[in-house]
Amino acid sequence: MKKFITFFTLIIFTFTLFSQSLFDITSIESNIERLKAYEEIVEQLNEIESEENDLKKLDLYDKFFEEKLLKIPISLEKGVVTRVIDGDTVEIEIDGKIYKTRFIGIDTPESTTKIEPFGLEASLFTTKELLGKTVYLEKDVSETDRYGRLLRYIWLEPPNEINDLEIRTKMFNAILLLNGFAKISTFPPDVKYEEYFLTYSKEAQDNNLGLWALSEKLTSDATNFATLTDTSTPTQKVYVDTEGKGLIKGNINSKGEKIYHMPGGLYYEQTIPEIWFKTEQEAQSAGFRKSKK
Repeated sequence: MKKFITFFTLIIFTFTLFSQSLFDITSIESNIERLKAYEEIVEQLNEIESEENDLKKLDLYDKFFEEKLLKIPISLEKGVVTRVIDGDTVEIEIDGKIYKTRFIGIDTPESTTKIEPFGLEASLFTTKELLGKTVYLEKDVSETDRYGRLLRYIWLEPPNEINDLEIRTKMFNAILLLNGFAKISTFPPDVKYEEYFLTYSKEAQDNNLGLWALSEKLTSDATNFATLTDTSTPTQKVYVDTEGKGLIKGNINSKGEKIYHMPGGLYYEQTIPEIWFKTEQEAQSAGFRKSKK
């Protein structure tokens, strides 16, 4: 009886989880599919009447997750990345409102108030790939973290279905892992893609990519960034405001020259930045030179 109660609790939890956004107009179709799948599994489970077959029920329940739920269309929100804070945190405009958004399931090295090895490279990669681009946000279970940031999976384009190829080529969280810009960092209940992420992280580690190559003081072969300095090198001075936004202005002049301007510089106030940097190293890695005045 105890096993059956536990199993029944799992069913109720699943129903609650997949119907929680039922009244969100953007996810009605997805939730209808979830409810149909739920009804199907309940019908099959009801046919197994004996409590002695609890294990059979659990096996069927697992199969339900693998074969049904992962194939159900997911609910996505469309937005535009307006600012990159660091490798795993950005600001996204959705319906005219800006939301600070943290990528689920991964963690990139710090590059804001402190600089960790490979943090700048991760931040630059995210900037290159996402800034100004349209993305599609997928929620797991939690809406926000304790800092009020949205928790989302970031899709570069909507997936046709949920499978390994779609995830590794279209989900930016996975792309960061595969290229060695991040390590896996999952916190229940937001663990939908944990098994995939574990695989991708191991691939990057086995191939010695990105931050996994730090022991050899090399950057990932998959990027064009400069060779990493020894981790014993003194930390670069960081120029950020109270929100962690970079204060070094990057500008491209009429001759196509990439020049960065430091706070207090002669042309700093009048310069309209095309990109912001937090350190001089970050600006130089992006191909900018320091203003002579």
